[in-house]
Amino acid sequence: MTQLNLSLLLVLMTFCAVSVSYPTGAPISACQTMKPVHTGVFPQPNPAPYIFKINSSSYQPGKPIQVQILGPAYRGILLESRTFAQTTLFGKWLQPPNNTRILPCPKYPVGAITHANTNFKDQSTTYIWMPPESSCPPVLFFIATVAESHDVYWLGIQSGIMYKNSSVTCSNSEISQQATLYLIMCIQFTMLLVF
Repeated sequence: MTQLNLSLLLVLMTFCAVSVSYPTGAPISACQTMKPVHTGVFPQPNPAPYIFKINSSSYQPGKPIQVQILGPAYRGILLESRTFAQTTLFGKWLQPPNNTRILPCPKYPVGAITHANTNFKDQSTTYIWMPPESSCPPVLFFIATVAESHDVYWLGIQSGIMYKNSSVTCSNSEISQQATLYLIMCIQFTMLLVF
């Protein structure tokens, strides 16, 4: 009898492992890859039935951008702002709309937004993004993983690019810190050689 109960428990545990999903939002592990952890489910082929609607083709620090995703209603979302060939996140998301929440990615605590439940979101859902104050790349775009359902999702949907407004300056404190660190290392190395 004990062996039968143990066998039954193992079978039930196997079924539980297959049904792992994230109805309350993407896991932090998805911040870089943007892949949902839906076991045995693969992304749909492109083109996706979703496109971005953005209220500006350029960005500048301190001026929020409205972002909408047009297409069929969807249940899951992971939304970020990036530049080409990088997984660095830029800017921050403000006041998540109903049924969504901020995803606190490592190094970017307000750099991503995700679903808070599996209620439908639609093209009236408006996300508000605040551009970065420093280290502003010349171009940015929004990128999303959109899940119509648990088994149907599209990975890496990109918006058109937004250019940094050329009339504004953006502090590059991060770059300045790296340059200062490099200069200090050079001075220390030179002093080591001299003495």
